[in-house]
Amino acid sequence: MTRVSVIGLGRMGRGMARRLSSRGYEVFGYDVMTSAYSYLKDLQNFKPLSSPADASESDFVLLSLPGGSELLAVLPQLKGLEGVAINLTTIGLEESRKAKSLAEDLGLKYITAMMEGGPANAEAGTLVLYVGGERDLYEASRQVLSDLGQHIYVGSDESAVALKLISTLILMANTVVLAEAASALKNLGVPPDDIVKALSMGGADSAQLRSRLPLMLKGSYKELFSIELGSYAAEEALKALKELGSTFTPVLAEVSEVLAAAKQRGLGKSDISEVEELYRLLSLK
Repeated sequence: MTRVSVIGLGRMGRGMARRLSSRGYEVFGYDVMTSAYSYLKDLQNFKPLSSPADASESDFVLLSLPGGSELLAVLPQLKGLEGVAINLTTIGLEESRKAKSLAEDLGLKYITAMMEGGPANAEAGTLVLYVGGERDLYEASRQVLSDLGQHIYVGSDESAVALKLISTLILMANTVVLAEAASALKNLGVPPDDIVKALSMGGADSAQLRSRLPLMLKGSYKELFSIELGSYAAEEALKALKELGSTFTPVLAEVSEVLAAAKQRGLGKSDISEVEELYRLLSLK
């Protein structure tokens, strides 16, 4: 039985743990918050770890951490790992370079798999994964990646990170645009489901329109992708764009500022769709 350890059992980590458990893997997991284990107590083939170092005998270690600093802190604890360490943590290009260099110094088999999708996708095995690193390690990891979702090999770790960041920024730009129109759409007097159906039939259609506009119109938000993480990803995406040659990005820069403003007001604990609340608050002034 293939042994997989998931380091970081937040929304995404525990979803992946559940998915892999259902696919017959022997799943181990670690989180600094011991309360995270309670979400997985019903899984028969899940075992908690006392530290990341205890994952050393795993065939694969999935790193689903809050950010780059946590990733850099965990990697040294994996020294001696014979299996493949797969980083799924949202990080910037500079952090990606540091993590890659550190992994090489530690002698780790390390690849990057930047994921798109929410907790439900993680549990259903329908994530999208941009994978970078040594090709032979990618090939060796194909089965576990396939059990997590769709994946595409894009070359280097940095390419995987850059694609994820840029894709996420475009996604958030679409969400912010929808938030600007939400108040007007609410005032139409048309049922929310009919509004979404109508707009999805034309050129305005998008994944965010179908998934996040209903949340805005109904004022009911799911735990998907917090504004705090979204704001961080937007800032890192702008850095990546500039580094890669897109030096004039006024619209995307404005998106980052809107997300930062929402974050400062304590909005978006559940999802970036809560940015609509920022527009509602500002319209009352």
